[in-house]
Amino acid sequence: MTSSSLSTYNSSLATDPLRSFRFNATFTAASTGDGVFDSRILSNGGTAVPTTGVSTGWVGGFTNISGLTINTQAIQYREGGYNTTIHQIPGMTTFSPLSFTRGVLYGNDQAMTWMRGLFAAAAGSGLNPSTKSGTAAVTPTSTGGFGGQGGFRVDILITVNEHPGTDVVNDAPQMAFKVHNAWISNLSYTDLDATNGAILFESMQLVHEGISVFFTNSSGYPTEAPTAAGLNDF
Repeated sequence: MTSSSLSTYNSSLATDPLRSFRFNATFTAASTGDGVFDSRILSNGGTAVPTTGVSTGWVGGFTNISGLTINTQAIQYREGGYNTTIHQIPGMTTFSPLSFTRGVLYGNDQAMTWMRGLFAAAAGSGLNPSTKSGTAAVTPTSTGGFGGQGGFRVDILITVNEHPGTDVVNDAPQMAFKVHNAWISNLSYTDLDATNGAILFESMQLVHEGISVFFTNSSGYPTEAPTAAGLNDF
C-alpha cells in the first residue's frame, strides 16, 4: 500500500469506530411461535404517540441500553500425574440481564403493562392461553383491554447505525444484537424529589436466553448471509 492510499484509508469513514449513541431497539414476538398477551409490548410499525394514556406499542427510543454481555463458565479439573497446571474446559454460558432506560412520557405504558402481565403469570392467573397464531391485534377489545395470545417473551433487535447519519434513505445498520426470549424482571423509576428539576426516568431489567451479534453490509443484511436472510432471521 502506497503512502497516498494509506492516507486515504486512514481518513475514510470506514475506519471510524461505530458510535454508541446511534441505536434502535425493536420488540417482536418470540421466535418460538407464540404470540403475546398484549400487543403493547411489541413494536407495531408506525405507532403514534399516545394521547389518552394507552398505547398500541413501543413509542420513542431509549436513553441507554446496557448489559450486552456473554460469559462462558470455565470448569477446572486436575489430572493425576499432571501436577503443574490445571485443565480448563468450557461449561455453561450465561447472559447478563439487560437494562433499558428512558425518560417517562405520557402514555408510554408498555413496560408497566409487561410487568403487570408477569405479575399475573406468577400469580397463576391473568394471561390468556396461547393459540400460537402470531401476534395479537393492536385494537382494543369490547371490554376495553387488548386481545392477545398469552406469551410474555419477546425477541429484541438492537441495531447500531454509522455516523454521521446524513443519508436517511440509505441509513442501513452497521451492527446488530438479536436478543432471544426476553422478558421483564424488574421495573423501577427515579426518586420523586421536589428539590430539583430532574427528569423522571423509567428503567426496566430484562432477562433472556441468548444474544446473537453480527455486522451487516451496506444493504443492512447480516454479512454471514448477505442475500438469504434478514436481521430478524439471526
